[in-house]
Amino acid sequence: MSDLREKVNAAPLAPGCYVIRDKEGTVLYVGKARALRRRLQTWFGSREKHSPWVETMMSRAADFDVVVTDTEVESLILEANLIKEHRPRFNVKLADDKSYPYLKLTLEEEFPRLMVVRALPKEAKQSLKQVRSERGFSDSHHREVHFLSKGRYFGPYASAKSMRRTMRLLSQLFGIRQCRRKLDGTKKYAPCLNYHMQRCLAPCAGQCTKEEYWEAVGQAIKFLEGRQQQIVAELEAEMTRAAQEMEFERAARYRDKLRAVRRVLEEQKVTSNQARDEDVLGLAVADDRACVQAFQIRQGQMVGQEQFMLERATDRDRGEILEYFVERHYAEATHIPKAVYVSESLEGADLLREWLSRERGSAVKVVRPQRGEKRRLVELAVKNAGMVLERVAQSRHERERIADLTLSELQEALGMERQPRRIECYDISTLSGRESVGSMVVFVDAAQFNSGYRRFRMKLTEGKADDFAMLQEMIARRLGKARQGDEKFLPLPDLMLIDGGKGQVSSVVAVLEEMGVQDIAVAGLAKQFEEVYVPGRSAPVALAEGGRAHNLLRRMRDEAHRFAQGYHHKLREKKTSKSLLDEVPGIGPTRKRRLLQHFKSIEGLKQASAEELAAVPGMTRQAAQDLKEYLGSG
Repeated sequence: MSDLREKVNAAPLAPGCYVIRDKEGTVLYVGKARALRRRLQTWFGSREKHSPWVETMMSRAADFDVVVTDTEVESLILEANLIKEHRPRFNVKLADDKSYPYLKLTLEEEFPRLMVVRALPKEAKQSLKQVRSERGFSDSHHREVHFLSKGRYFGPYASAKSMRRTMRLLSQLFGIRQCRRKLDGTKKYAPCLNYHMQRCLAPCAGQCTKEEYWEAVGQAIKFLEGRQQQIVAELEAEMTRAAQEMEFERAARYRDKLRAVRRVLEEQKVTSNQARDEDVLGLAVADDRACVQAFQIRQGQMVGQEQFMLERATDRDRGEILEYFVERHYAEATHIPKAVYVSESLEGADLLREWLSRERGSAVKVVRPQRGEKRRLVELAVKNAGMVLERVAQSRHERERIADLTLSELQEALGMERQPRRIECYDISTLSGRESVGSMVVFVDAAQFNSGYRRFRMKLTEGKADDFAMLQEMIARRLGKARQGDEKFLPLPDLMLIDGGKGQVSSVVAVLEEMGVQDIAVAGLAKQFEEVYVPGRSAPVALAEGGRAHNLLRRMRDEAHRFAQGYHHKLREKKTSKSLLDEVPGIGPTRKRRLLQHFKSIEGLKQASAEELAAVPGMTRQAAQDLKEYLGSG
C-alpha cells in the first residue's frame, strides 16, 4: 500500500483520465480529473467519508493507470471511450447501452429508404461534428443535395418501439419506402401493399418521379430535425402554386399531406411561441436504478420524448449520474441543441458547455433552471422519470414473484433441497452423425440468461450416430471447462435439464459420477408425451402439464433445440456453400465471401438474377452469367 501511495503522490497535476484496477488487472472504475494527483488522493486517501460502493471498490483496488491529456475536454472524451471499451463494474451504466438504435436514410441510394442501424458506422462518427455544425440545410438546393449525399442518421432512440413509431409516421406522412429493393431505374416492380395503403410513393413502380421522391426525402429530414413549421409553410406554398396553375389534383395531394402534418403537430405540446432548440433532462432514482426523461423541443414544440434507464445508481450523487448520461448521450447523438436544461447541479457543467459548444460549432448552454417555464418543464421531466421507475419496480416485483412460485413448484416436484436458481438445458443436433453439435442454454431465476449460452462442436463422437455418447461428451467438456476455472462455464448449475427421457438422464448421471460432481440435479423432458424423468425413478414426475414449472421446462427445451439447430444448419450451410462455390469457374475466395455476405445463402444466390449477381462488388457480368448457369444446372 505504501508503494501505491507513492505512485499517487507522483501522479501529475495535469488533466486526464485514471483507470483503477484490481490485483488481476480487471478495470474497476474509470474517471477524469482536472488535476489527476488530487483526484487520486481522494480515492486512495482516508476512507472515512467514502460511500458504501466506494468502500467496496477500494477494498479491491490494487493499482491504477493514468493518461494525461492536453485539455479537460479531451479527458472527457477519453473517459467516455475508456468506459465504453472496458465496461468497468463500478461506473454508472446505461442499461442495454449497446442496443440503442438509430434511423438511417440511405441517401447514397438513388431512391433512399428508411432502415434501422444498431450503431453509427465509423465514417458516420467521423462526420458527426460536421453534420452537427451544419444545423440543418440552407435554402440552396445544390447545397442541400450535396449534404444529403452523405447519408443521414437520427437518434439514438431509447427503444425500438419509439423508433418504429417514427418510421411508421414518416411513411404515412411522406411515403418514404422501407423495402430492401435495389432501385436503379432499370427494372420496375408491381406496387406493394404499402403503396395501396398510401404509406409509400412506390418509386419502384414508377408511381413518382425522382424529383418528387427526393422532395419527400427532404421533408422527412426536416421533420426528423424538428422543423415541422417549415414543412407546413412549404406545403402551403406548393398547394397555393398548384391551385393557381389549375393543377387541382396536385394541389389536393399537397392539401392532404398538409392536413396529416398538422394533425401530428396538434398532438405535440406547444411549449413556447419562440423557435427554441433545446433538450430538457429530468432524473429520478430508485434503489439501484435511475431514469432520465428527455424532452426534445424544436422550434418551440415538444417533438419527442425518450426515457433512458441507468444501472448501478446505488449511493451515487444525483449530479454524477446525470453528468454521466449527458456525456454518453451527446457523444452518440446526431443533434446537439442550443440549450440543455437539467434537473441537477452538475459539477462539470462548465466542461460540458465547452465540449458541447465545440461539438455543435456554436455556443451551448447547460443550465439548471431555478424558476419560470423552464423550471416547470424540468419538474415535468422528473415526474415522468419517476413514473417510469414506478412501473419498472412493479413489473420487476411481479416477475420475481412469478419466478419464485415457478421455481418452488419445480423444487417440490423434483425433490430438490433448494430452488434451482440456475438451470442449464442441453440438446444435440446431428444428421447421421455428421456436423454434430450440442447446445447449452441457461436460465437464471426462470429467465433467459443469453450471455451464458454455449455451443459445442462434437470432436470425439463426430461421425458416430450415437446421441448418448455425444451428450456425454458435451457434459464432460462443460464440466471440464469449469474445473479448469474457465469463467465462461461458471458457476455450475443447480439443475441440468436434458432433452430426452430415462436413457439420456442416465447417461448424464454417469458422467457426473465419473467426474465426482455432486449437488447438481438432473432431469429429462421426453419429447413424445412431454414427460419429466429424474434419476432413480422409472415413472415420470408428477408435474402438472401446462403449469408454471412444466411450461418453464418446455420453454428451455425448445430454446436449446432452436440454439442447437441454428448452429447445425449454419455448419451445414457453410460446408455446402464452400463445396459448391469452390467448383464454379471464376469464383475465388474474395468473390465467394462477398456473394455469401450479400445473399446470405446458396438459396439466396439461386433466386438472384444475373444482373443482381453482377452488381456485387468484384463481380463481372460474365462471372455472374457463369454462376447463374451453374446454379441453375445444380
